[in-house]
Amino acid sequence: MGCCKSTQYGCCIAIDHDESIILNKPTGKEIRYGPGWFCFPNWWDAQVIKSIPLQNNQYIIVKHIIDTDDKNAFHARNDIPLTQRTTTNEKDELLNDSEMHLIEIIRGPQIYKLKNPYDRLSEIKSMINLSATQYISVADKLTGVKRVECGPQLFCPKPYDELGEIKNLYNLSSTEYLIVTDQSTGERATINGKNEKHEID
Repeated sequence: MGCCKSTQYGCCIAIDHDESIILNKPTGKEIRYGPGWFCFPNWWDAQVIKSIPLQNNQYIIVKHIIDTDDKNAFHARNDIPLTQRTTTNEKDELLNDSEMHLIEIIRGPQIYKLKNPYDRLSEIKSMINLSATQYISVADKLTGVKRVECGPQLFCPKPYDELGEIKNLYNLSSTEYLIVTDQSTGERATINGKNEKHEID
């Protein structure tokens, strides 16, 4: 609903079951969930937000901002663990950068409600549908480790994944081969074809 009814000393807003309201108070932000009426002084700022419906092939990225402002230090210390946060499928470690972000992947199917008023949400993203003849190279920005994800699968990135391009597997016949160079070591290897499919990162 999000309809504001003014009173002598403030404002009252009615919100539905799929809505939340973020109240920006002098002492910091807080979030409250519908349904119901919420009244607050007219010198507070308020924002009504909708819950996010995610289908089984969709996800969003949530950035948990560690607020170093003393005014909001209570929220930073108590609402967001600094060493580890358990997500829906993975465990996230603190990304040690100047912006102090914890990144969480929220996968569908579910209806997601914002948990912390300081969180920043991405737009809804689609998972990557890899066919049996496709693969994608992935680099973990936190550790630098690279890996290859092969189809068939509906691939959802982990929190700090950086994705390469989707590529097709090499279908080698028994008379064909590939020479592959390991970029990390410089070593070269020969892959012989036996009517098998191979991925090259």
